[in-house]
Amino acid sequence: METTPPPEPRPSPVKDVRDEPGPPKGGTPANKGSTSLVLAILAPVSMFLTGPFAGLAMLLTYSDSGYSPAPWTAPLVLFSLPLLFAVLALRLALPALRGSPRNSGNWSAAAVSLCICGLVFVLALGPALNLTGLF
Repeated sequence: METTPPPEPRPSPVKDVRDEPGPPKGGTPANKGSTSLVLAILAPVSMFLTGPFAGLAMLLTYSDSGYSPAPWTAPLVLFSLPLLFAVLALRLALPALRGSPRNSGNWSAAAVSLCICGLVFVLALGPALNLTGLF
């Protein structure tokens, strides 16, 4: 009487993660473009929030004669939150520009975001260069 060994089970095929449908793990570029635009719009708007605190910092650091031992405190307080929003928007807009087709809505949102971020950076650079004596 012959006994044949039972057949070995076949291993299941290994799934490749790249074959699965769905957005990539880093987020879709469309979300990055619109998110960067929202953050870029929040950057100049947040100056209204930090403006009163910058005025208070100016009142506390400047004397009656007009001299301040720390003239950098008011611009630092004024631009701290807007520059944070602008840097985050810039960080999201650059990959959105690279990963999107040129005439898509995502690319346009990222480009507008970069323009607004550039405006915020130029506004912050003015007082910084003034304090160094270049203006």
